[in-house]
Amino acid sequence: MANINKKPYKAFIVPHTHWDREWYQTFQQFRIRLINLINNLIDILENDKTFSDFTLDGQTIVLEDYLEVHPEKRGILKKYITEGRIHVGPWYILPDEFLVSAESIIRNLLLGHKIASEFGRVMKVGYIPDPFGHISQMPQILRGFGIDNIIFWRGIEYDQSQGNEFIWQGPDGTKLFAVHLPKIGYCNAVSLPEDVGQAYKLIKEAIDDLLSRETSKSLLLLNGVDHLEAQPYIPRLVKELNKRFTDIEIKQGNLEEYIDYAKETIKPNLNKITGEFRSAKDAPILQSVYSSRMYIKQANERCETLLENWAEPTASVAWLLGNNYPQNLIWTSLKWLLKNHPHDSICGCSIDQVHKEMMTRFEWSKQIAQEVINKNLDYITGKIKIDYLNKDELALVVFNPLPYSIDENVEVRVKFPKEVNLNRVKVLTTQGEEIPYQLKGYGLDYKIVFNPFKPPQTLEVNYADISFTAKDIPACGYKVFIIKAINDLRMPKEYETDIRAGRDYIENKYYKVIAEEGNGTVTIVDKLNNKIFKNCNRFVDGGDAGDEYTYSPPLNDQVVVSRMNNISIQDVGPAEATLKVSGKMMLPVGLKFDRKSRSEKMIECSIESEIKLFSEVQRIEFKTKFDNRVCDHRLRVEFPTAIKSDYVYADGHFDVVKRSVNVPNSEGWKEKAYKTAHNSGFIDINDGEYGLAILNKGLPEYEIIPDNNTIALTLLRSVGWLSRWDLEYKRGNAGPSLPTPEAQCLGEHTFLYALIPHRGSWDNACISQRTKQFKTKILTQQLKNQQGNMPSNFSFIQLEGKYLEISAIKKSEFEDKLLIRVYNPTDRETTGKIKLGFDIHKVYLGRLDESYKEELPYNDGVEITLKPKEIKTIILEVL
Repeated sequence: MANINKKPYKAFIVPHTHWDREWYQTFQQFRIRLINLINNLIDILENDKTFSDFTLDGQTIVLEDYLEVHPEKRGILKKYITEGRIHVGPWYILPDEFLVSAESIIRNLLLGHKIASEFGRVMKVGYIPDPFGHISQMPQILRGFGIDNIIFWRGIEYDQSQGNEFIWQGPDGTKLFAVHLPKIGYCNAVSLPEDVGQAYKLIKEAIDDLLSRETSKSLLLLNGVDHLEAQPYIPRLVKELNKRFTDIEIKQGNLEEYIDYAKETIKPNLNKITGEFRSAKDAPILQSVYSSRMYIKQANERCETLLENWAEPTASVAWLLGNNYPQNLIWTSLKWLLKNHPHDSICGCSIDQVHKEMMTRFEWSKQIAQEVINKNLDYITGKIKIDYLNKDELALVVFNPLPYSIDENVEVRVKFPKEVNLNRVKVLTTQGEEIPYQLKGYGLDYKIVFNPFKPPQTLEVNYADISFTAKDIPACGYKVFIIKAINDLRMPKEYETDIRAGRDYIENKYYKVIAEEGNGTVTIVDKLNNKIFKNCNRFVDGGDAGDEYTYSPPLNDQVVVSRMNNISIQDVGPAEATLKVSGKMMLPVGLKFDRKSRSEKMIECSIESEIKLFSEVQRIEFKTKFDNRVCDHRLRVEFPTAIKSDYVYADGHFDVVKRSVNVPNSEGWKEKAYKTAHNSGFIDINDGEYGLAILNKGLPEYEIIPDNNTIALTLLRSVGWLSRWDLEYKRGNAGPSLPTPEAQCLGEHTFLYALIPHRGSWDNACISQRTKQFKTKILTQQLKNQQGNMPSNFSFIQLEGKYLEISAIKKSEFEDKLLIRVYNPTDRETTGKIKLGFDIHKVYLGRLDESYKEELPYNDGVEITLKPKEIKTIILEVL
């Protein structure tokens, strides 16, 4: 045996399981299998000291799921994890990278590290074997947690990686040692037979495949696949196999050992690849999941926006003002959300019951976040000095959590005591300047007063529903307005604003939107730049014979284009105007039996769009409602741009990704190249001089149609199967062929999106910031006279620097320090400054894992310079 160590090659047999927490069975059903797996694994480890390693899929949630049933096993699991015989982390769950936010990925890694550390050891490997493609910024994210490597399967071509190992470079220049798994995936040594001869044959085939792409003397043999248990005879096989390989040492091991030896023996001049990984040439990437069960994507966006843009920033401000930081509550909300982020969950490609249970988790996450926000705002507003109100007045505090000042519409129901009668109001600044507003209704309402020592009290109140544009709301701060009740039968004052409306149009100072009779599309006039866009907001419906993973049009498709004949103008006033277009789409009820064409039977589906302009707000908002009564189809909304460009820019993760509008020839690929692609919040097409951006809330799939460079935004995709084998766009199944009738998404749906025509490029037009504003909007609180020491307008945190963004404002996980994460999504180096409304003691440059060493200077703010696409975490010690 002494000669074994002199063998130049090492082949690491890594026993593992890939644990899809829910998929073709529910979480609880899979958990019973997980319990069996871990119980049997513990028995193996207890009875065979030579069984050296088992990898629990890079996740830590499996520990929580198991210990919830068997808490008495915590000690034995900790023992084997500490000893390095069970390997867990660095993740909490293995996410789909595209469909969750960048901050969700970071919180996922934070939680995974925390749990694994509590059990004694974190596996510092970027093991993420099965997501459907990989985002461009994963190198910088993993490096931010001290992980310099990644092991993955899908998304790039083997002609690109040119070996088992290569260098992946992120858009900021960060590099990872990357391992491209073989074409079979993460199971090239799965289910090894006990018979040594048979096992040798399988292992030799796997090794020969790896040697054909040799870039180091380290060979990875993954002994496992989805939901499989440990094979107890692996140590015996290893011993016998070593006798049969003359120049390869066979070793039961783990991913870290494999990575270490690969780095030690790597060939020089590894191939380097940059950018995101979205190719379906050699492995299916299944990217129609971006539109499967769209309601899931919308629910996820709502939760992420609440947590990242509201709960954490307002909790941070309240903490800095003296309140307790609700860290445990925020993490409880986050954990319910993260449990929905495994790819089979958030992608919408599981059985119906799985997605029913997901919606409950989303609701719990949202409810907790909303209550945290309410408590935060109550605390902050309790510090504001209000001593100038009359009995018929209240103070309306308008909050902006974003790090730059904004102008935004405020739509709110203000409530006065019952003894204060009103038939309208006045909106005033604290200096007494009257602001144009719009009365949308008034009457009698109720409010519930909660007291921790008394039962809830219900009070009658007089209300007014009002709308107005709040100008210059301070960055990450608030502005107070006075609302004065008026009870006067005389005609109210008429306000002169930029809002106009006619029989078929609405306009403000920026845009005019005209409904076209006959088809209900709209023509948009950009008044500032003298540009016109025709046939906008056109709805196009086609058949879909695919499954939850893959859009696949029927061989003989029938495409239906909307013709909405009902046009009306609503809610016209000084603050806003609404153009409503509605009608019916006659759609085929489903597919014919052979699934090659759509049914001849037609059903009416109602559709309506409310298009809204606000006074002095540079954005056109769309709220579309669709009553889906048919199956097997895809509904999209189209905006022809007529802008000549070979590229489109899509909101990504700490990045705005530049993609070609052309689709490669995919003849012979595992899966046809996708015409559709992902966005996290906006799509922009521009020629450098002029552009058009489509913003959205939770609608992550788009396509650029070459005709007029039309932006098509997917609203709904209805299918009835988890997976099918007979698709034009993909070979073979991606999962079990199970019916999923609820994936047809029957019933009423609401979609929110917006449009911004603009001068220049997306970054010069601040489209990224405007998208966050559209998603986040504002919140309000109503106050009476009270004592306090805060002024009527205040900015807690401000980011100076046109192109920079802040993705996180939160308390550090480990110390009483404030954390602010800044990133530069552009291709230019950018300098900015963070200014704070608090006294600062020290400032540090941190990592994504919230560790820090380097101290930064503080001079009336923190000056920062970010390279293109760079992320920086700033940690501040507040006095």
